[in-house]
Amino acid sequence: MARPSSPLLSREKIGRAAIGMIDGGGELKIQPLAKKLGVSLSSIYHHVDGREGVIHAMREVLSVEYALNIPDQGSWKDNLKAMVDSLWRLYSDHPRVMIHLLGVTVEEPGTLTLYESLIDVLADAGVPETELLTTIEVLDAFAFGAALDALSPQVIFAPASEDSRLTSLIENHPAGTERNHRLYRRGLDIIIAGIEAGIPQP
Repeated sequence: MARPSSPLLSREKIGRAAIGMIDGGGELKIQPLAKKLGVSLSSIYHHVDGREGVIHAMREVLSVEYALNIPDQGSWKDNLKAMVDSLWRLYSDHPRVMIHLLGVTVEEPGTLTLYESLIDVLADAGVPETELLTTIEVLDAFAFGAALDALSPQVIFAPASEDSRLTSLIENHPAGTERNHRLYRRGLDIIIAGIEAGIPQP
């Protein structure tokens, strides 16, 4: 019998199947994952090291799909926005997957490249060495938080009084996706303004 032209199982296939399972509302469990792939548990473990290995496989898949697309020419602010946009799109498209990724150390070259690029942009902009990693963590946490915000209900606040200031503000405020995108853009502008304000002047 001829051998299959491609392997029946791979880290990529495992990662994609796990992403699909979690995005669909399922839990990350090896037994259901093996059933979804139509393979045995031992076949899964041949490619990944347990549950944590599956999470690494998911991150490998996502780091390829959401590779950086940085403008050829632009200010450090434009480049920074492009990079954070990549994170935000990834988190927004797969918020339930991201919750799993948070608990596992980042080792994947593609993902590390994004953070290294962020460091380069911030360093070139003049951010002090002692502030670089904290600044990246702030940007990452913001992108993740904005993505989770997209899971909020259409109506977030329900004030009891129609005369409250909150009620009047809600009437003129966007909802749903438009609100989330506005939150993200405005929040990123505020953070970048804070980064710029903290850069020592020559």
